[in-house]
Amino acid sequence: MKILVGLGNPEKRYENTRHNAGFHVIDYLATKHGAEFKLMKDFRSHVVKTILVQHEVLLVKPNTYMNLSGQAVSAIVNWFKVPISELLVIHDDVSLPLGRIRLQKGGGAGGQHGVESIIASLGGDKEFHRIKIGVGPDPGGDRRADYVLSSVPIVDVELWNTSIAKSAEAVLTWLDKGWQPTMNVYNGMVFGLPEVLRQAALAEAQRAAAEAKRVNAEMKNVAAEADHTAESPSGK
Repeated sequence: MKILVGLGNPEKRYENTRHNAGFHVIDYLATKHGAEFKLMKDFRSHVVKTILVQHEVLLVKPNTYMNLSGQAVSAIVNWFKVPISELLVIHDDVSLPLGRIRLQKGGGAGGQHGVESIIASLGGDKEFHRIKIGVGPDPGGDRRADYVLSSVPIVDVELWNTSIAKSAEAVLTWLDKGWQPTMNVYNGMVFGLPEVLRQAALAEAQRAAAEAKRVNAEMKNVAAEADHTAESPSGK
């Protein structure tokens, strides 16, 4: 059996925040396959066992807050005695822009506190699979916490929904094809750019066009002056 964990915060007020991207993917998979969650207090999670691509899986949404996700994950892993290699954690990643996902096995938490909690609760074992869902661009510094605990703007909702669907698709591809082939497909995909990056790209394109126009005008002026000098009787 494989354990698929989506990270997020349990309260209604956090439901549509960027930080709950992992919950959204798990909900998407459950809904598509007619699975209904049940709160299991011993696991501190909402869980449901189902079949995806002919694999028995346990879909998990920890009922702890993000920073305590490891308490739920370690309880489930220990109870079912599932190897860490069969654990997939799905979470938001502010260092990736919205419209990108990244699959990774092992490595550090990258500042994601839910993943930090899981690594600590597993005794430092980092060798589980992850699907990171881009929610950036990262505003940085003190603004980061408020940013991940807010919703995407309306203009980016379609891209957000695409990212969730593509992340769920990547889960199914992993179950069907294996990890490396799935990485090869999805790590290079760009589903679109968030509005703030589209505007930045547009501004850069306009700046580059204006600069090219200025340089072209200067070159024409230089050429005109050269022609005028060549036509002068004195050549000066």
